[in-house]
Amino acid sequence: MLEGRLANRVALVSGAARGQGRAHAVRLASEGADIVAFDLPEPMAWIPYEVGTKEDLAETVRLVEAQGRRIVAGAADVRDGAAVQAIVDEGIAVLGPIRVVVA
Repeated sequence: MLEGRLANRVALVSGAARGQGRAHAVRLASEGADIVAFDLPEPMAWIPYEVGTKEDLAETVRLVEAQGRRIVAGAADVRDGAAVQAIVDEGIAVLGPIRVVVA
C-alpha cells in the first residue's frame, strides 16, 4: 500500500519541464501522487529567457518515475485549450480522475 498524503491521487501540473513546475511534480510524486504534466518545450521569440526543452520534460518524467509513480506528460501551450485538454484526457484515461491541480 502506498504511503503519503497524496497516495493514489492524480495531480495535474503545468510548466513541468523545469523550475517550479518540475519541483511541484516531483514533490507531489514523493507524496504518492501520479502526475499529468505538460509544458511548451520550445523557444518563443517574445520570451527573453531560456525556456524548458523536450529533454527537460523527459527529465521530469524520469524524476517522477524515480519516485515510483506514474506520469503522463506532453507538450502543450497553456493558451491552447484543445492541446491541454488532450493531455488531460489521456492522463485521466491512463491514471484516473485528477484531484490536484498546480498551475
